[in-house]
Amino acid sequence: MFVKISEMMQEYDLEIDDVRWYLACQQADLLLGYRDDKRELIRLIWSGALEGALYDMEERFIGELQSWLDRGTRDEVQVRGVLREVVSCREKRYIAE
Repeated sequence: MFVKISEMMQEYDLEIDDVRWYLACQQADLLLGYRDDKRELIRLIWSGALEGALYDMEERFIGELQSWLDRGTRDEVQVRGVLREVVSCREKRYIAE
């Protein structure tokens, strides 16, 4: 029996907006890492790589999780671990840091 990511997301009460928030948090951490390398950040923006990473990021992320399961490169436990990270990030969404 194939497990569907959409069903797992329902189990965790996750919506696409939660996934988008999680990915935005990850992207923010990545961009903040360029703090001391302004030139590389400029290159990332200029080249379109940043735009490419942001375009449909949530659909690609969900598709990648499904692909992991379908190909057997990750098991259900590992994918559920990723979804729990999304849940954890959602829970912190409205807490001031």
